[in-house]
Amino acid sequence: MFGLRTALLLLVAINVLVNGYQDDGYLDGELEVLLKRLLEGLEEEERGYELKNLFERESMSGMEVDEEVSTIYNDMKLRKTLKWITFKLENKKKIIKDQSAEPNDNYGDKTQFDEMKAKLTSEPRYILYDFKFDSKEGRKINKIAFIFWCDDDNAKIGDKMIYASSKDTIKKAFTGLGLEFQANTMAQLDYETFRAEVEKKA
Repeated sequence: MFGLRTALLLLVAINVLVNGYQDDGYLDGELEVLLKRLLEGLEEEERGYELKNLFERESMSGMEVDEEVSTIYNDMKLRKTLKWITFKLENKKKIIKDQSAEPNDNYGDKTQFDEMKAKLTSEPRYILYDFKFDSKEGRKINKIAFIFWCDDDNAKIGDKMIYASSKDTIKKAFTGLGLEFQANTMAQLDYETFRAEVEKKA
């Protein structure tokens, strides 16, 4: 935005030097338009700085991961204690567990995925989902995937920025986890799409 501000200031200065200051409505004409554009540019620049400063403050503040996050992941992997779990930020300082559900053999994998999906809101979340299904060839597939849910249209921009910048922090707690997805709309949070990728990499 510095280029726009400088250019507009030069235009104002040149117009005044060439045409001189006039009391016959000049300020209500071209100069007023130029000044209006300058003010709009400065307001946009200020908003940009506010977002930049917010991002820097959140990034520099450091993000702590609750000790039980790794334990939850290891229990899911070794003991199959949970079908899925979501994680959230607490006071923008700490990643903690949010909602979860145990495996239910009375329901199919997709049904349980859709139940998890129905509990999500516009707020970003980190998700672990334990996919369990038979492949087209009849192979038993059981893989945990990490899913980053971030609603592009409805999540607050500050939340989107801090969740995105903290994603690698929580992933460090999931040793050996190789499957990762991201969804920015409910349509992208699609079981069949994820299942196909899981089967490919199994």
